[in-house]
Amino acid sequence: MKISACLIAKNEAKNISRCLNSIKGTADEIIVVDTGSTDNTVEIAESFGAKVFFYEWDNNFSNARNHALDKATGDWLIFLDADEYFGPNTQKQLRTVLERISNNKTVDAVLCKIINIDAQSGRVLSENPTIRIFRGKSGIRYEGAIHEQLLKHGRLPTSANITDVSLIVYHTGYSADLMPEKIQRNLKILEKDIENNIITNLTYYYMSSMHYTLKNYDEAIKYALLSLAEPEMKNTIMAYMPYVLLVKSMLELKDKYSYEEIEKYIAEAISNYPTHPEVWYIRALAKKAQNQIPEAIESYRKAIELNKSYNLLLNNGFTGNLESSYYDLAVLSSSLGNNVNALEYYYEVLKINKRNFDALAGLYKLIKDQQPAEIIFFLSSIYKKENKEDLAFLNTSMAKIGDKLLSNYYYEAYKKADPVN
Repeated sequence: MKISACLIAKNEAKNISRCLNSIKGTADEIIVVDTGSTDNTVEIAESFGAKVFFYEWDNNFSNARNHALDKATGDWLIFLDADEYFGPNTQKQLRTVLERISNNKTVDAVLCKIINIDAQSGRVLSENPTIRIFRGKSGIRYEGAIHEQLLKHGRLPTSANITDVSLIVYHTGYSADLMPEKIQRNLKILEKDIENNIITNLTYYYMSSMHYTLKNYDEAIKYALLSLAEPEMKNTIMAYMPYVLLVKSMLELKDKYSYEEIEKYIAEAISNYPTHPEVWYIRALAKKAQNQIPEAIESYRKAIELNKSYNLLLNNGFTGNLESSYYDLAVLSSSLGNNVNALEYYYEVLKINKRNFDALAGLYKLIKDQQPAEIIFFLSSIYKKENKEDLAFLNTSMAKIGDKLLSNYYYEAYKKADPVN
């Protein structure tokens, strides 16, 4: 069984080594299609033994990807973006998984879990199931100028979801500093497609998503409604997302839209996707906006509970909102005088992001009457006394909060800490 790894690249010198390192032990052949790099992307690829081919960029990602498919000779193909990479366990298990299913000719492809990460903060933005592995020379091709879809003779390939093995791909391409440039590029491509009546089941969704990111909320609403009217949208992993974009955009323009109208779409979303955490999250946002605090708390808790067992049949953007959801729960619980729950929720925020000053300040407010030694002991379950970054954060945070005693304590601890940590 031969495995070919494919990718397309342009000026990806800072990413491509990480990507190729994650596949070199699995792939028998590496195919890189370069679409016009001016840095040393090609040289790096060749240093990994990749076969490099050149393709003149024509504003169509599918064409470039299919050029790579034409060059690949493997029985199975891995297709990653240059800013994606396999997790270490996936690297070890991938060949075994493919050998296991190779004789099952009804399976054309394998689902992987994509974890989208902000490279600057390390924060998980979202997770979604996506095909990154499929049979070679099987009629599977990419379609669509951007956000390409894999299709086999016009239909989605039959894919296996390997439940006993975690096949994880990490993706850093949605980092905040890269988003505006990518969005403007993709908007132009999709607008041209719409002008030429080249519309896929995801075109309107992507238009809505990009306009929402750019804070063009009227346009986001327009395209979210068009996406909901697209019959084939419900067959995609993003099926529920137009509701999320629609409701969040309406909440941003609440002077134009009544809560009654917003609630109508929320109810529709919950009816269609009752087990998806993100539809309960938008309900929580709407209830919070209306100051319906018990209902907001109920919805946040429902979203968090569903997220714990969500099987990722659809995209899940709630993962990136987990920190803010716990924070809102803490603030809302505190407003009702439920300080025990508020303390628990602030603690959950800090477990996700221990540099969240607002959560630390909220937690401190609830325990400030304790003895300093007890506060220090409690915080030691989150912050390590050997970690200089932790101690520096606590020093400056306590100074900002106004607790000079604790600020001085953490300053002295910082000076004594091992500089390596």
